[in-house]
Amino acid sequence: MIPIQTTITGYSGKACTLFSAYDQDAQVLVISVEAAYRRDRRDGCMVITNDLNLERDGVFSEEELQASITAFFSMQGGIASDGKSQRLVFSDKAARANPAQSIEKDGIDSSGQRYRISESITNAQIAAMATCWYAAHRVDTVGKMLTMADKLIDIERLNRGMILTI
Repeated sequence: MIPIQTTITGYSGKACTLFSAYDQDAQVLVISVEAAYRRDRRDGCMVITNDLNLERDGVFSEEELQASITAFFSMQGGIASDGKSQRLVFSDKAARANPAQSIEKDGIDSSGQRYRISESITNAQIAAMATCWYAAHRVDTVGKMLTMADKLIDIERLNRGMILTI
């Protein structure tokens, strides 16, 4: 389980921090709690933000907005690895962060589905989309890179004549 802390500023409403957890094995993202803006990192959390003044693990910018919407809809309509559960779950404490009502499909062009975002979209709703973007694009990439690094270390051990256990 990967705890994620997403802090977003600059959209409608108060700046906020959203706490979530992503289960890589089950491929389920749970958006747990919407909280007031928080500068400090909660222990063990990956921090995603658009506030460049915060210590962070990932920066969410306007350029990722389209990918975050796609990730949100993909997770919202997706099925977890158990074949039954939803991939995206909002708890009661984070229900207002669900951006579904603030995004409207606006046709398709050569680059794919187009969306129209409400001018009144909140920081919490952007935080939910940023969290989906991070879970869909960054977490799996980091996991794959670590697996690849482990394999390279094993190959190096073999090259040095070390014993490799399987």
